[in-house]
Amino acid sequence: MKKKIGLIIADAQLLAREGLKQVLSDFPEFVLLDVVDSEKTLLASIKKNMPDVIIIDYLHNSKFSVDTIRQIKQYNKKIQILIISSDSFKENILKVIEDGALGFLTKECDEEEIQAAIIATAHGQKFMCHKVVDIIIDNHIHKTEDCTPFNISSRESEIIKLTAKGWNAKTIADHLFLSTHTIYTHKKNIMKKLKLKSTSEIIVYAIQNKLVEESEIS
Repeated sequence: MKKKIGLIIADAQLLAREGLKQVLSDFPEFVLLDVVDSEKTLLASIKKNMPDVIIIDYLHNSKFSVDTIRQIKQYNKKIQILIISSDSFKENILKVIEDGALGFLTKECDEEEIQAAIIATAHGQKFMCHKVVDIIIDNHIHKTEDCTPFNISSRESEIIKLTAKGWNAKTIADHLFLSTHTIYTHKKNIMKKLKLKSTSEIIVYAIQNKLVEESEIS
């Protein structure tokens, strides 16, 4: 029998919590372990329930914050995080992704997209709805007046593509029959050439340059 995905809902808004509970009740592959309304109760619930995925809206500074994501990951790196939030502030979105959130949806997404995002997140795959990707691209395109040309090798292009798909360094190394150290070195060189600072910017670069389709980053 296939193991169900254990979930905790963390949202300061009553209507949002109740709405998600109703949505999740339609999918037998999920089991709702707890519903919490603050960071304090969330951290206590994690220790008690050990969920596979936490669905959270961090956009309530009195209850949750962008730093909540980091705290969850510091406690247990195996717990995956799906953001469902109305936040459109690029710095927040990029920070929570860098801190370990794999999925990011807006509160406008439908049931099927929520289901797909939870399953992808539980399996360690990145999943962002198109609206979130648009926010990142529209607000976070790397702009420079420097016209110095740069050359990206076919190997570097392949690593960019696989990174954007959510593969980690070890998985890429195994796939390409290289050492993990070599992959890290390639990524360091890629970021230096392209003047990028994070994995999130690599994803944006890959989409802009059609190395991957938006649907492939899930």
